[in-house]
Amino acid sequence: MNQRDWELLDKQLWGVSPSSPWRGTAWGLAFVAVFLGGLSIGAILFAQQRQTQLTLHDATTVLSLLDSSPQR
Repeated sequence: MNQRDWELLDKQLWGVSPSSPWRGTAWGLAFVAVFLGGLSIGAILFAQQRQTQLTLHDATTVLSLLDSSPQR
């Protein structure tokens, strides 16, 4: 292969071989960090709502048990 062939090959493969191997790793780590951050925030927000729903459900259960208790 002569110099012209190498230049053509470089032009054709410019998108296949990245200039820096760490570039893809940085994007991958950033994606994982954002994903885990979103999961954490969602867990905190929905845990508060779920706790409220469970409290209301527990109160309903207690009231229904009191209503069905035998009277003396």
